[in-house]
Amino acid sequence: MSTSDMTDSPAVRRPPPGDVATLTAMEGLAALERGALSCEDWTRACLERIEQRDGQVHAWVRVDAHGALARARAWDRHGRQRLLDGVPLGIKDTIDTADLPTELGDPEIFPGRRPDADAPVASQARALGFNVLGKNTVSRHAIMLPGPARNPHDLTRTPAASSAGSAAAVADFMAPLSIGTQTAGSILRPSAFCGVVGFKPTLDAIPYVGIRRYSRPLDVIGPIARSVADAALFMRAFTGDPRYDPQSVLRDDFRVGVWRSKHWADTESCMREVFDGHLQSLSRAGVQVTELSMPPGFEAMGEAQDVIMAYDLAREYAMLKRDHAALCDPGLIEYLTMGEGISASEYAAALDAADACRRAFHDVARDVDALAMPSTLGEAPPASGTGSSAFIRIWSLLHNPSITLPAARGPNGLPLGFQLVGFVKEDPRLLYWARCVERILGSTAHRA
Repeated sequence: MSTSDMTDSPAVRRPPPGDVATLTAMEGLAALERGALSCEDWTRACLERIEQRDGQVHAWVRVDAHGALARARAWDRHGRQRLLDGVPLGIKDTIDTADLPTELGDPEIFPGRRPDADAPVASQARALGFNVLGKNTVSRHAIMLPGPARNPHDLTRTPAASSAGSAAAVADFMAPLSIGTQTAGSILRPSAFCGVVGFKPTLDAIPYVGIRRYSRPLDVIGPIARSVADAALFMRAFTGDPRYDPQSVLRDDFRVGVWRSKHWADTESCMREVFDGHLQSLSRAGVQVTELSMPPGFEAMGEAQDVIMAYDLAREYAMLKRDHAALCDPGLIEYLTMGEGISASEYAAALDAADACRRAFHDVARDVDALAMPSTLGEAPPASGTGSSAFIRIWSLLHNPSITLPAARGPNGLPLGFQLVGFVKEDPRLLYWARCVERILGSTAHRA
C-alpha cells in the first residue's frame, strides 16, 4: 500500500474548488506575470470558495469582500508595482488589524474590539502588497480548547488549535496563505491535521508585536501555505533575507536524522507506517537517513514547555480570570490556576533546562542537515478535542525552526504530517531542505 495514499475514499467528499482557487501563491504570481490571471479573478475565486464552504468550515471570523475586490480591481486598472501585489491572504484573529475587529478568540469578552493600529506584521503585509481577505477563526480563548472551526476534510474532526481557522482556510482553498502564530503547536498541529504546510520560524524571526501574548520565550509568527516554496516566499518578504529562495535548484545528497522520542510508542499505527515509508522513500532517492539518540533531558522538554507556558499564561490572562471568570471555559480556569501555582524557581529551572538542551542539540545533530519526526500522533481526532502536540511543542521551547509537510493521507482519508526540524537561526536552510524533501515525497495539499 502506498504511504502517500492509504485510502481511495476521502473522509468527506467536499465539493471540488475551482482551478483558480487551487493556485499556490507562487503559481498565482506566475499567472499574474504572464497575463493569464487578473487580481480580481484570483480574489473572486477565493471569496467564492469562502461563500461556498465557510458556512460549514467556519474558518473566517470576518471577511472584507468589498475591500478585497476593490483593491484587486485597482491593481488590475493601474498595474501591479510590487512582487506580492494581489496575493490573497488570511490573518489570524489574534493579530491586531485597525480596519477589521480583532476579538482574540473571545467574542463574548471582546465583542467588536477595534485596535487603534495594525500589528506590525499586518501593516507589513499590506505594504508588501498582500490582499487581506479577512480574519481567520481561532480556538476558544485562543488556546488549546476546541473552537468553532472544523477540519475541511471531515467536519466531525478537529482542525486543532489555535491557528485552526488559518489552516482550515488554506486547506480548503479559501486563500493560498494565512499568517498564524505558535506557542506550543498552533501552527504545525493545525497544518498537519488539515493537510497543509505550516512553518514555525526561530523565535523573533518576525517581530511578535500587536498580537495576543501568551509567553515571551515561546510566541512566534509563521506562515501556513500549500507549498514549501510559498513559505519561503513569505519569509523572504517579511524578513528581507535573500537566503529564502523559493526557486533554488534542489538536491538529493543531504542528511536527515531521525529521533524517535518517547511519544513514538503513542503514535497510531498508520502514522508509524507512513513515517517509516517516507524514510524509505528518502533513502531510495539518495538521502542519508540516520537514527539519532537525544540526551535524556530532551524527553522532559514537553513538561518544561508546559511549565513555562502555564506560568506565563496565568499572568497574561490574569485580567481575564479576574474580570470575566463567568465567561471563561472551565478548562481555561483550571489551566490558569495551575500556572498560578508554579513558582518562580520552577519557571527558572525550566528555562535553564531548555538552555542546556539547546546547546546539546548542536552536538547531537551536527552531522545532519535536518531532523525528522512525525508531526502528530495520527489523524485529526474528533472535534470535541484538539489533539496532541507531543512531537511539536519541544521545538517551540528550544526555538528550533520546524515545518510540517502534507505528504500522506491516513486510513480515514485524513492528512498525516511529516515534520522536519532545523537549527536555530538557520531557517532558510531548513526551508531549502524541506523543499528537497517535498519534491521526493510529494504533497497531498492540492487534493480536494
